[in-house]
This record gives sequence, structure tokens and C-alpha cells, in this order.
Amino acid sequence: MIDKDKIFQNLDFIESMNQFGASPNLDEYWDEIVEILSKDIEATRNFLNNDCNEYQIRHIGSYFEDISYKFKSYDFISILEELQKKYPDIDMREYIKWVKYAIED
Repeated sequence: MIDKDKIFQNLDFIESMNQFGASPNLDEYWDEIVEILSKDIEATRNFLNNDCNEYQIRHIGSYFEDISYKFKSYDFISILEELQKKYPDIDMREYIKWVKYAIED
């Protein structure tokens, strides 16, 4: 099960630090998001499709490459393709390109 509260708290914290020009080491928060979202591909699919809005998907997109590196599965690309259909204003082509590189690495 995805700890969505933890993910959203971390995203909010990272965004607030970036927004105000602070530059603390945010790796701990980033890594925690990646770790949570790279445990179970179906739980991740469900979370991204059902618990996130377009704004959140845009911010989580920065993590897709690291998540896919851990999954090493082309199934993750199908999740991104689903999100592209659901949110046509988000251009997922770059995300998909980097996800493929991470899988093949």
C-alpha cells in the first residue's frame, strides 16, 4: 500500500523549499518518494491514476526516471501512457524517453 500522505507531505516540503529559494539537501525527501513508489508497480499505477491530480502528476514526473530505474520494467511505461491519456496537457514524451533509458541502463 502506498503511503500517499507521506508522498504528498514530501512533495509539499520540496516545493516550499524550492519556492522560497532555500537550498537544503532534499535528497532524503526525494529518495523517500522514489522508495515508496518503486515497491509495487500495481500500487503505483493505482496511486498515480486514482489519487493524484494533474498538478501532482506534473511534480511527481521528476521522479519517474528514478522509479523506473528501480522497477526495470516496461510496464511502468504503460502507466505513463495511461497518464498521458488522462492528462493530455502533460507531455509525457520526455518522461517516457528517460524511463526507457533508466530501464535499459
